Amino acid sequence: MFDLSLFFSKELQIFSLFGNPMSLIELLGTTTGLLCVYLASKNHTLTWPFGILTSICFFFLFFQIQLYSDMLLQIYFFGSSVYGWMVWRKRTGVYVKIQSLGRSKNLVLIVVILLGTYVLGQITSRLPLWLPRIFVKPPEFLYWDAFTTVGSIVANFLLAQRKLESWFLWVFVDVVCITIYSLKEIPFVTLEYIVFLLIAFYGCHHWYKEYKQNQNFI
Repeated sequence: MFDLSLFFSKELQIFSLFGNPMSLIELLGTTTGLLCVYLASKNHTLTWPFGILTSICFFFLFFQIQLYSDMLLQIYFFGSSVYGWMVWRKRTGVYVKIQSLGRSKNLVLIVVILLGTYVLGQITSRLPLWLPRIFVKPPEFLYWDAFTTVGSIVANFLLAQRKLESWFLWVFVDVVCITIYSLKEIPFVTLEYIVFLLIAFYGCHHWYKEYKQNQNFI
């Protein structure tokens, strides 16, 4: 009988990439994640079902490599993907237009991200003390990992709300993620985030163009 826990294990290796073993869960997570981000840059509703699949895969992956903030982030991504799926297409079938937050709200956004990063870093640093049987090893890249989590939460929420700033925030998050994942030696996820970064630049361009077109019709 097939052991389902083995399916979610990083130890289930299927091939090597650049001399590093590649697990099935990493391959599935990166593949669905690439599709999710690409569809988001194209302003397509199918972004969200692929996002649900990605969050499930990465939840198990990040737990196994002690990136606990990223692990907890996947719970949010799962819920936000369901939410985004509903928001992007109204009952009337009409898409929500792309909008901008404005300067004052962007300043508030920066403060929220910085405070959230500090608070989450403090929380995840204590997980091995609170739950030693589950979190056997201490978290690594504590505040940088916390930043990518908080930044991703905010960026994904803005994406669901079709806010232009979501893509600019994704650029910063992706740069930090690329650094962390390369140091953690998960090459396929690192490569995925390099592609994410390129897609984020494309998303900035594509969404800004559509945003300006919407402004011309107002």
